[in-house]
Amino acid sequence: MRKTKVGFSLLIGLMLILLSACGGKETTGQGQAKTSKGESSNQKITIAQTTHGFLFTPLYIAQEKGFFKEEGLDVDVITTGGGSKVMAAVIGGSVDIGGTTLGNVMDASSKGQDVQVFATLMNQYASNVVIRKDVAKEKGIDENSPLSEKIKALKGLKIAITSPGSSSDKLVRYLLGMEKINPDKDVELVPLGKSEAVIPAFKNKQIDAFAFSSPTSDMGAMDGGLMLINLSKGEIKDLDGFLYTGLVASKKQLKDNPELYEKVTRAIAKAEDFIKTDKEGAKEALKKSFTDIDEKVFDIAYENNYPAFATDPTVTEKGYKMNVTFEGIDVPFGDVANNSFSEKVK
Repeated sequence: MRKTKVGFSLLIGLMLILLSACGGKETTGQGQAKTSKGESSNQKITIAQTTHGFLFTPLYIAQEKGFFKEEGLDVDVITTGGGSKVMAAVIGGSVDIGGTTLGNVMDASSKGQDVQVFATLMNQYASNVVIRKDVAKEKGIDENSPLSEKIKALKGLKIAITSPGSSSDKLVRYLLGMEKINPDKDVELVPLGKSEAVIPAFKNKQIDAFAFSSPTSDMGAMDGGLMLINLSKGEIKDLDGFLYTGLVASKKQLKDNPELYEKVTRAIAKAEDFIKTDKEGAKEALKKSFTDIDEKVFDIAYENNYPAFATDPTVTEKGYKMNVTFEGIDVPFGDVANNSFSEKVK
């Protein structure tokens, strides 16, 4: 009889141990483990992007609508204040993914860095040029002036960019080059880094103009500025349909962790499909990432940029070829573009 009690006690003890081991975690409806404290055990990854703006809209939508979580990912998005810093973080391995321009990836690839864009975010060159209204008046130009006159009006001005070598820097140089204006002698390029620094400098007349994406450009246009050149709407014909921003990773990471990048691409594809099929729903979701700007500014910026949002993560050869012309860098398409993940999630 004593042996029976001991055996029963041992059985109870084992059951309690098993129950306590299982009780530490529960499963969410999406199959992701969750600790007893309610903390998600989703895979944590970091995405570094150049600045906070509409250029990265599919990322914000994927976060807000829970598409990353559906893929078992816990994504932390940080801003660096320039494309060169994003590439340094990707190449150095301090982040899993970078959000930057295709041009930055082509530049890195031409210098021997093994990096590739695996998903597109913006299919239009969506940085715009804004000039102070008082400066525009002094120069004798307005929104309806010929493009050549608008560009010539930039001569002698202080123009803000994110950083040397950034997409905004390249854009200003490209535009000035159209009218044979020397960007190193005939203007002063002022690197301000993150977009938060632009509007205060603009209002305080520390700069005369700037080249930034929405909503910063729209904020400037509504606060003492004039939208001089609107690239979001394809005003520069040679850049209309330009493959602008995308997600980049090192070739080694893409090869070693294919499941991770397939999950990220699938989340982005879901976000882009949502943007395409539910314009108003996407607008409401995106607003939550821009609560610090005036609602009227947001509405204008959204309408300006909606046609430029990618509807598919695939990297197209047409958009790539526009970059070759713009950047003056001709590296093989296969070196900078990886469509293996977008093909799997279609």
